[in-house]
Amino acid sequence: MPSFASLLGAALLVCIGSFAAAQDATDVPGAADPEGLPRISGALIIGYDQAGYDEFAYPTAPITWDGAPGQARVEGPHTRVLYVVPDDRAPLEVIRNYQAELTDQGYEPVYECAAEACGPVTPVTKFLYGMKLENAGQMSKMAFSMPRADQRYLVMRAPATGTLVSVYAAFETFDHFPQTADKVLVLLDVIEGKPMERRMELVKAAEMAGALGAEGRVSLYGVLFDYDSAALRPESDATLAEIVTLLAGDPGLALFVVGHTDMTGSYDYNLDLSRRRAAAVVAALTGRFGVAADRLEPAGVGPLAPVAQNSTEEGRALNRRVELVQR
Repeated sequence: MPSFASLLGAALLVCIGSFAAAQDATDVPGAADPEGLPRISGALIIGYDQAGYDEFAYPTAPITWDGAPGQARVEGPHTRVLYVVPDDRAPLEVIRNYQAELTDQGYEPVYECAAEACGPVTPVTKFLYGMKLENAGQMSKMAFSMPRADQRYLVMRAPATGTLVSVYAAFETFDHFPQTADKVLVLLDVIEGKPMERRMELVKAAEMAGALGAEGRVSLYGVLFDYDSAALRPESDATLAEIVTLLAGDPGLALFVVGHTDMTGSYDYNLDLSRRRAAAVVAALTGRFGVAADRLEPAGVGPLAPVAQNSTEEGRALNRRVELVQR
């Protein structure tokens, strides 16, 4: 008689063999599986978004009602897909299929949890599905409204490319939409390990002075940090040098250096990150560039002063910035 392990292995092989992209007219318009990562056989796409460059926060520890105390962030081109899978699939089967497929492609595990070990389902889905997809109207927007507790979550990364894949699967019990009621929903996020395309021109000292004179502040997008970090990237030096030139040209000028973030992740986390990044800029200007410490004051306001909507990557990119504010 075959052992349980052999039967389970055979079942997984059957599922993995059918782990193929399905061309179905009921996919939402413009949607597609992420390149190189097929879907569960028979699954349909009801939500889809692709950002040119984005910041993505994922949990590395159980999520609580107060947020995600353990989390990490990655940056890169971001594809988000929301699937509804056939009735005969379960969250465990979905996760194991993705795990097998990703392992075959050279991905390594980062974090995995199941049921209560992930945290209460309501804060888990709020954190993971904060950027809601509305391709199918209210049906996709209200996905994971009433998930069952047998949730499953998986994060894996490809060391060779830096690409990260996040997979969340849970039964939906919200019965308003028959297409999703009592079926497993799968939220798939793929963040490619590619450098950002530089699109912002260097703001020169004279332009900074003009903006400060007209509005009392100037936004800088050439001050860049490592993801999930206050470490300045070397390419920030060109903008820092222009700040030094600005200060040298006006000996009486004193500035607040203000860090800003988008709304990805928790409020407390973003507020702390923005403060640390502002402090890092001041430390670089006073330490490496010799600016007098009494001319600069660091501050961070996190996501509290957006200049664009946080619902799009273009808006989030504009909100992630450093500002100089005249004191």
